[in-house]
Parts: sequence; C-alpha cells; structure tokens
Amino acid sequence: MKKSSFLTFICACWPGAGQMYLGYTKRGVSLMTAFVIVIGVSGFLDLWFFSILLPVIWFFAFFDAFAIRNMSPEDCAAKPDDFIVPRDMRNGTSAQEIAHRYHLALGIGLIVVGIYVLYNNLFLSLFANFLNALPYDLNWLWRIATNLPTLVVAVLLIMFGVRLMHGGRKTRQQDEIV
Repeated sequence: MKKSSFLTFICACWPGAGQMYLGYTKRGVSLMTAFVIVIGVSGFLDLWFFSILLPVIWFFAFFDAFAIRNMSPEDCAAKPDDFIVPRDMRNGTSAQEIAHRYHLALGIGLIVVGIYVLYNNLFLSLFANFLNALPYDLNWLWRIATNLPTLVVAVLLIMFGVRLMHGGRKTRQQDEIV
C-alpha cells in the first residue's frame, strides 16, 4: 500500500523521518543519526566546515524517501531495510578491525581536528589577549592569525596540485618509454 505523498513530504523534511514513515526504520535512524552527529560535531567543536555535509545528507534523505515511496512491491522486497554503514561493517567486520585497517588516515584526521580545535579555541583567545596588552596596533597580525586555517588549506591545495601535475608527467613519461 502506497503511503500519502503529502505525509511523505512532511516527514522527508527532517532527514530520516521520511524513511521511518515509509517503514525503513533502520535506514531512517542511520540518516537521522548522521545528520545530528554532524550538527553536534560542527557546533560543539566549532568545526564549521563539517556543516557542509548537512545539505548533502538532507538532500539525500529527502529524495531517498520519495524513491522508496515510488518503489514497486518487488523493488521493496529486493531492497530490504538496512542501516547505512560502511560495507566493511555489514560483512561482520568490527569497528576495531576497521580502525586497525585505516589507522593512519584516522590518526592524521584526529590530529588535524585536534590541532584546529586547540588553535581555534585556545590559541586565538590567548593571542587576542596578548595583542590587546601591547601599546601599539597590530591588527594586521590578528587578521593573519584568524585567517591561518584558510591560508594553510590554500597552501596544501597548491602543494597537492603541484604534486598531481608532477605525478601526471611521470606517468606520461613512463607510458612513452614503454
């Protein structure tokens, strides 16, 4: 039995609620949890760049609800309700095994996030107090300090682009030799 289009629309306005309304509770809980975690992490740790994931999750959940609503009974039977989790975890792999497999990437990510949080929440306030105590105006130094994360990302993007360009040349030269 098809569910109401209007109620599907109303429920789909909150990520995961549309899936739950349509009987895909596990999928809905996954989407709702992801949405709330992104809000929590970006708000609690003041990591505003994580909030770029919010529209992605919202749009996916919204249109996924209507895709589920429009599925035929055969498609519903072929695509049962399941949590949206990494494929490794669905195959019975534990979180500890996944952490072991991706330990380097997880470690680098946690270090970068930790440095950013310390910089944003501790260093900037200490630096502002230091600059306010000085008898002369150093607004230019404050602007550099507040824009440091943007500058670091810009330099990393440039370095990554240069590396890609040089890596592309090496593979083309190797292809020409063969």
